[in-house]
Amino acid sequence: MLQLLATLAVLAWLPGNALKLVAFLAIWALGFGRVSRPELLLMLGINVLFVLMNLGALRQGVFRFNRPDALGMPMYEFVMWGFYILNALRFLDGWPPQGGRWAAIGLAAVFALPFSTVGDATALTLVSGAILAVCLALYHEPMDLAYVSYMIAMGAMIEYVGVGTGQWVYPGSDGVPLWFVTMWGGVGLFSRRLLLPLLFRDGVPGTAR
Repeated sequence: MLQLLATLAVLAWLPGNALKLVAFLAIWALGFGRVSRPELLLMLGINVLFVLMNLGALRQGVFRFNRPDALGMPMYEFVMWGFYILNALRFLDGWPPQGGRWAAIGLAAVFALPFSTVGDATALTLVSGAILAVCLALYHEPMDLAYVSYMIAMGAMIEYVGVGTGQWVYPGSDGVPLWFVTMWGGVGLFSRRLLLPLLFRDGVPGTAR
């Protein structure tokens, strides 16, 4: 939690994207300690995935960074999502869910699609909310709900600090749009359903870390 609060402080108050990036990496290195190879590969893959999703959302005009460096994004954005998700996985941990991997992959793809294709904030809230409701009807173990809740809480802090300090804006929205709840909640759900099992080997916790 201290790692997350330090990240928020840097995002809000440290000037310059390059300085933010250096500070983030230092905070994360201290906070995470040893990062295993599976965790590192997971972070790299997540960063690539979310950069691609950001590109789609930026083209749709869903949001805009005020001081971009490349591809419409500040340099630190290229590594942020790997941190968010590993922070949640480390904080909540738990046993990986059993079975249904391909169904979860399909639902995750359906859930992600509106965020790169729907430009209207109200429509995005309704569509993503409906999809998340279906997902939660299927996946609602206590740890599923814990991951959803934690990521929504994290997202609220990140979004309100980022928008409040002028790091990014949501055109057409008065502050942070409501769909942030469904986006961050869905990320939490699929972090447990799809990503947590990648840090286990043969169903034994900790063996791939």
